[in-house]
Amino acid sequence: MLLTLVFVGLWSERNRIASKIPAVVWVLGGGVLLSNLELIPHQAPAYDFIGGIVMPIAIPLLLFKATFTRILGESGRVLPLFFIGAVGVCIGAIVADLLIDLGQYGPHIAATYAAAWIGGMTDMVAMAEITDLPPDVFAVAVSASAPVSIIGLMILVSLPNIGFVRRFLPSPIVDAQAEATAAVEDARPELDLVHISFALALSAAICWASAWIAQATGFGHYSLFIVTLIAVAIANLFPGPMRALKGDFELGMFVMYIFFAMIGATTDMTAFVTSAPVYFVFGLVIILVHVAVVLAAAKLLRSDLAEAIIGSGANIVGAAAAAGIATSKGWKSLVTPAIATGMLGKAIANFFGVAVFQLLH
Repeated sequence: MLLTLVFVGLWSERNRIASKIPAVVWVLGGGVLLSNLELIPHQAPAYDFIGGIVMPIAIPLLLFKATFTRILGESGRVLPLFFIGAVGVCIGAIVADLLIDLGQYGPHIAATYAAAWIGGMTDMVAMAEITDLPPDVFAVAVSASAPVSIIGLMILVSLPNIGFVRRFLPSPIVDAQAEATAAVEDARPELDLVHISFALALSAAICWASAWIAQATGFGHYSLFIVTLIAVAIANLFPGPMRALKGDFELGMFVMYIFFAMIGATTDMTAFVTSAPVYFVFGLVIILVHVAVVLAAAKLLRSDLAEAIIGSGANIVGAAAAAGIATSKGWKSLVTPAIATGMLGKAIANFFGVAVFQLLH
């Protein structure tokens, strides 16, 4: 079923009517719909395999052509937008706490959500421990955070398709990709099994080496960042052979669509209805304020809409999903910044979370 969702998403890009909705939304929405109709499970060993093994292998495939000249020349403003986005999450948490009364644990939830939407689930757990959030309250907060993250992701991938957003924040990157897509709409990537098998083997080797290095150095949570470093190093040390590879980026994009389908399938949209509707609204306020802050900052800095989307995505959905956004949109130069800033969020999230807690507590 996940592969069927990927097919629907890819097909939608070539359909005049269906292409009005981003392909990622079709894939994510389809996964959410099927799992919440109980046609597919919310949890399965296949999902763990996709998230733990298959998705990391896609990262090098997306980065084998990521030379420093291209990265620095086309995506230098993602990092400041990422930091502004982190501040936007904190502002959103403060606004949500002022608007919605969660009782004595309001500051705890605000800080925990701030850490979650800057660094991810690991930081969310850590912040819950730092603030002494009771386990039962934390469980309810987690159940509400997943659908909010999905909504945030759908908002981000839909922004380039919204007319007034494009007028408010122009995007040469989006325009260039649209022109390139129109110019080669009938072209198909060449399928070379030798190239694809080599790319997969090299990608798997990079992931194995990264996992070993991460465990040996005690930085197990940063294996994805090490994968990025090694892949980018190879791309720059051997630019000729990497540039000659055929089908590597397309294969990585295919895997990312499977990853998005899995994210949708694991999202229980009904759990929070009975247990945490107020937490859902609380989280939604945070995300909406965050997006507004990032877009306003991008306007003031004259940044590209695509850079704003990736900087925001690195905050609220993490490195892998932000890279998936860049991949699905064809913004190849933004894949590396998406991963790098997303991993940076894991290092700084708890500092922001503690600041929010101290301010509200």
